[in-house]
Amino acid sequence: MAKIIIVDKSFAVGGIQTSLINMVKELKNKHEIDVLMFHNGGTLKSRFPEGVNIIEPCFLMRLHGMTAADARKKSIFTYGMRILTGIFDRLFTNRFSIWVALLFQKKLKGYDVAIAFHQEDAPRATVSGFYRFVSKKTDAPVKIGWIHYVPGTVSFDDKKNIKYMVKMDKLVCVSSATAKNFAFMHPILADKIDYCYNFQDIERIKMLSESEPNIYFDKSKFNCFSASRLTAQKAMPRAIRAFAPVLHKNPDVVWYIAGDGSDRAECERLILDNGLCDQVILLGALDNPYPYMKQCDLYILPSLSEAAPMVYGEAMICKAPIFTSNTISAAEMVPEKFGFICENTEEGLRNGFEKLLSNRDLLQLYKQNLDGYDYTNIHSIEKVNKLIEK
Repeated sequence: MAKIIIVDKSFAVGGIQTSLINMVKELKNKHEIDVLMFHNGGTLKSRFPEGVNIIEPCFLMRLHGMTAADARKKSIFTYGMRILTGIFDRLFTNRFSIWVALLFQKKLKGYDVAIAFHQEDAPRATVSGFYRFVSKKTDAPVKIGWIHYVPGTVSFDDKKNIKYMVKMDKLVCVSSATAKNFAFMHPILADKIDYCYNFQDIERIKMLSESEPNIYFDKSKFNCFSASRLTAQKAMPRAIRAFAPVLHKNPDVVWYIAGDGSDRAECERLILDNGLCDQVILLGALDNPYPYMKQCDLYILPSLSEAAPMVYGEAMICKAPIFTSNTISAAEMVPEKFGFICENTEEGLRNGFEKLLSNRDLLQLYKQNLDGYDYTNIHSIEKVNKLIEK
């Protein structure tokens, strides 16, 4: 049994925090785990497992886990300090403000392993400092940093963050493909890089999938479903443009999209302009997408970029065949017997969707294969145990 300290930003809704909670649930009975949250708040806190100690850092470090909205809820003083810190970081980078904050942070001692579960963000982002905290304020002989993104596809400045990454004993990407890409982009770090798939809360997903949905899909239709933020990375407007002619040829197909975000207005305009009001239905944000995932005929993920989306595993747990654009880890994470991977272009989405809808026997085969499949976290459990032993 190892004594582990895991450092993250907050319990805000997000894939990183969800994966952390799932990992802690799987490992807490095998290891002694403490979790340090820069900001000990957020929607997902209610899902955090009992019996795991939550630690908070000093006040100045807490500012680096809060959004301005989080700080406003605390006090006028906290809000003012968070605003000033944010302005300073945007003007001069967060290097100085985090350095000062760490001066007031006592060192955490007695741990075998320290994990920065959130990567360092862009140099001018205030919510950052996780690798620096682990390297400077823990005495653990094994220090590990997690990486949840694909280099070159986000605004992080890897070249400036490398000086923090080299202080880790291991850098863990969320798929084999992202690990290979990271090693190629940053060969100086190649000997430190490994990978571990995100953990899924399998029993919780199964339980929630049995809940009553607000909408029951019409079983006489071919029902597709997506759940994601409506943002540029997720590329829903591109997918609507791509699918429009295919949907016109297949009037029995209905695509339900759960989620909200900055691209919602454009999605609504494209649905209206293409006469798809009866075939593309925006559901808005859903607290529980799993009943919809369970009853759909096809789960669609048309993103421009994904490191290792948790929704692949969620769809497989709910027995939903997958249609996905070819992001860096798609071929690794979506076996051919469970889904279809198309070229990551608008034309590729259109051609792939049309091909799949014209071959519904293949979709039925995906469904049969999934019916006989039981998703497991065993690979991730074994990988983490190997990582912490080194």
